[in-house]
Amino acid sequence: MSKSIAVVLATVCAVTLAHVSFSAQGRGAGPAAPVVTYGAREISGYWMLPPDARDGRLVPNAVLLPSVTPQTLAEAAAKDRDTVRYCQQIGLPAAMALGSPYNIRVSPQLMVILSEYAPAQNRNIFLNRTEHIPDEAYDRGVYGDSIARWEGNVLVVDTTMFNHERGILSIPGGGFRTADSKLVERFQLLKNGLVLQVVSTWTDPNVFRTPHTYEYRFNRMPPGYDGRLGAGCDPYDADRVAFLARIGA
Repeated sequence: MSKSIAVVLATVCAVTLAHVSFSAQGRGAGPAAPVVTYGAREISGYWMLPPDARDGRLVPNAVLLPSVTPQTLAEAAAKDRDTVRYCQQIGLPAAMALGSPYNIRVSPQLMVILSEYAPAQNRNIFLNRTEHIPDEAYDRGVYGDSIARWEGNVLVVDTTMFNHERGILSIPGGGFRTADSKLVERFQLLKNGLVLQVVSTWTDPNVFRTPHTYEYRFNRMPPGYDGRLGAGCDPYDADRVAFLARIGA
């Protein structure tokens, strides 16, 4: 047998074996990929909501007070449109509902949530204090003042002192945030740390008849994921402005 023929036969055999091995793995006969597990409090990492809005989100309709009229809802929606139109900081709760990845980092003193969307500024949650900053000493913003504590393996985040005129005000399921709104979030890992469950409960004596609760489930991004620069937003983009007008945003 000539050397060239031997090389050809060796190549054919290698390709055949590779195909058989791949097919076997597809049938579950091959070696399984290593399973990565995470500690019960290992929230740090990159996370993302499922792209399909019907997945990873459980949002019931809020029970609103009779004083929340269609007119008041329309006024809040108009403020939201201005926030989007002028690329202003969106704040809570909109910043936790984006379709782009989040970089979450937790230390004994602080949890930081970073988004890849420019109008969603970094969110700071403090684990090193148990009381909110006094209202007279705090400049209210779109994220409010967030403090957190561990209850077992659940990180409970308490947020108050929102600015009632800035950011996207609408709350998933109905209603809007005001200066008296309070948000309690419960962060917990599921499925060996591959899913981050965030259960949010809003209370507000001006808006909700009963506490309004909804749930998001974020998927952990692959270990090799590398964060990207934030997507920009240009308030002077005339074509974007015309598009927003067409869709009623």
